[in-house]
Amino acid sequence: MIRPFLLVAATLFASTSMAQTYPDRPIKLVVSSPAGGGADLLVRFIAAKMQPMAGQPVIVENKPGANGNIANDYVANAKPDGYTVLFAASSAIIANRYVMKGVTYDAMKDFEPVGSVFRVGLVLTVPPNSPFKTVQELVAGLRSKDSKILYGVPTTSVLGSSALFKIATGTNGEAVNYKSMLDASRDVSSGDIDYSFLDTTLGVGQERAGRLRVLAATTPTRLEAAPNVPTMKEAGIKDYEYINFWGVWLPAKTPSPVALKLNGWLGEVMKSPEGKKFIADNAGEVWLSTPAGLHDQMVEHDQLWQRIVKESGITPQ
Repeated sequence: MIRPFLLVAATLFASTSMAQTYPDRPIKLVVSSPAGGGADLLVRFIAAKMQPMAGQPVIVENKPGANGNIANDYVANAKPDGYTVLFAASSAIIANRYVMKGVTYDAMKDFEPVGSVFRVGLVLTVPPNSPFKTVQELVAGLRSKDSKILYGVPTTSVLGSSALFKIATGTNGEAVNYKSMLDASRDVSSGDIDYSFLDTTLGVGQERAGRLRVLAATTPTRLEAAPNVPTMKEAGIKDYEYINFWGVWLPAKTPSPVALKLNGWLGEVMKSPEGKKFIADNAGEVWLSTPAGLHDQMVEHDQLWQRIVKESGITPQ
């Protein structure tokens, strides 16, 4: 019979030994974005920068569909050896179980956190010819509007930020679902919907092109790419903040030394001038953490979504 302390010692030795030899074959970075999408471009940038550090090919594997569930489920069920790595947004890995039926994984149990990479907020947009030039004017207009209020929901993160907005302002409205942010932005531009939260890169870019108006950002501080845009708090919506962070995960039970090694490589990539510029160019903020730090962020985001669901009545569809 193997004594417990010998079993623990053997496990620790095996984990340390694995970390010392890791990696000895190609690593797969799995992302739910299709090839050419925004997240795909970022993952390919990271993969190219990580490859010399790893000494092995770092291959991007695209598994789009089901709002990230296909990619998430694939990694959750992969062998916990460090060679199948998930790159995902908090909205997809945390919030999906609150808004979608049939989610088969538990984000808090089926993944080993590696670290966060960057965070990005959203911007509140209205049509370019809208009479509302501030958030407070929009809120007053929504409260007094006689006809139906329509707002765009192209992603889970927008669903969450919109729900928080309605809770914080006491406004109502009907969600119009879209397949993409770009589709929602077109209907904002044409005036077919009253407003929509959009990702910062698209929203700021569309405003510069004169296609819509940006009223505020959901980030805790002003955007570097648009310093004249106030935050929602500055615009008078107290206690309002919505951040979507992107992180890296491994299948549960992957040895922690492997997660730490990956975390170190990610840090080197994101702290480099090229990494900082890449994220800044996409209106994001480098947001690095330890594996434990990412776990804490997951808990915090999960609690936020519990609040959103409780106060807005969102049910899985």
